[in-house]
Amino acid sequence: MLTAILLLVSLGVILAAAELFTNAVEWVGHKLELNEGVVGSILAAVGTAMPETLIPVVAILFIGGGHGHEVGLGAILGAPFMLSTLAMFITGLAIIIFARRGSSSAGRPSCALTRGCSAVTSVSF
Repeated sequence: MLTAILLLVSLGVILAAAELFTNAVEWVGHKLELNEGVVGSILAAVGTAMPETLIPVVAILFIGGGHGHEVGLGAILGAPFMLSTLAMFITGLAIIIFARRGSSSAGRPSCALTRGCSAVTSVSF
């Protein structure tokens, strides 16, 4: 029971922090008179990548020893492997779902964008 309560409280903290972060990024972009695209693509990207960048640095420099190096190495090597595995799974799942829907032309580029219709291929299962 305590685990479920801790999970719900943690979820609430994460949602509150995400809302605070989003508002802060928008405020900084407004104060710097930046375009919304710049705010979303640069400021938000830097802010969301900051934990993955700082965890290995803090672990290696401040904790040190064997445990600090293990945490740093795990964070440095683990994130790309997790993202690539997840990306491959989502891509494969999307291909299977869209192939089973049929040959709908929705979402396909037009012939003018692909240098002729022969460049557009379809996947069938």
